[in-house]
Amino acid sequence: MKAVKAENLTILYEGRRAVEDVTFELDEGETMLLLGPNGAGKTTLLRTIAAFHREYTGKLEVFGRKPEEAKELISYVPQSYVLNERVPLTALEVVAMGGIYRKGFVHFKIPKEILQKAEEALGFVGLAHVKDRLFRELSGGQKQRVLLARALMSDPKLLLLDEPLSALDPSARVEVANVLDRIRRERGITMIITTHDINPLIELGDRVMLLNRRLVAFGRPEEVLRDSIIKSVYGPLAKVIPVEGRLFCITGDAHFHQHGGGGR
Repeated sequence: MKAVKAENLTILYEGRRAVEDVTFELDEGETMLLLGPNGAGKTTLLRTIAAFHREYTGKLEVFGRKPEEAKELISYVPQSYVLNERVPLTALEVVAMGGIYRKGFVHFKIPKEILQKAEEALGFVGLAHVKDRLFRELSGGQKQRVLLARALMSDPKLLLLDEPLSALDPSARVEVANVLDRIRRERGITMIITTHDINPLIELGDRVMLLNRRLVAFGRPEEVLRDSIIKSVYGPLAKVIPVEGRLFCITGDAHFHQHGGGGR
């Protein structure tokens, strides 16, 4: 079964076509990296797959169902996660919220089994040692990993991540990318990740989609990350430079590379 299947998908947003005539398929267990300039429709596409946005024409299925009928299979981590940090929530409590909301519990009555599962999720992302620290006191990279642990609490089959590396320093990007790789390898969860900086994530990508309101290219990394394709989206100054078996792509948004040796 296909994890995500879109046919002639056109997404309407505030009276205009934000994404137009997109067709693609993503197999279960695959990771897709979603690229494109600002305003390309990446977040709109992600939110539509997550069933937060429902104004569209064409066909869109998540594991054979309409997105709104598959919501229990999806976890979505937005680029800007709004959490009132004046509320003194610990890292463990933030993760446990991922289980509380699904089961209808209130914060001060967190069942023991949910707390135990939250501890396991924190351990999975390498943060068992911060479980009792306040979320607001964590570094940016630690907060992002806590939010990933929270997203895992519902045992999703599809994980949607909007710019998970944005506003992180280089070392934190590597840490978050390593967690995403572990999710892919050990959990087998299908992922769609929007990013401006593909560099830390390229090893994860089974598929790459280049979007600029319309589908520019979709396929394996070595098929999409080509000089002519990159220039068609980012302009004549964008380029792909092969260096010792690797492709280095330079765009106006970010610098990114692809390791050689073929794609997954």
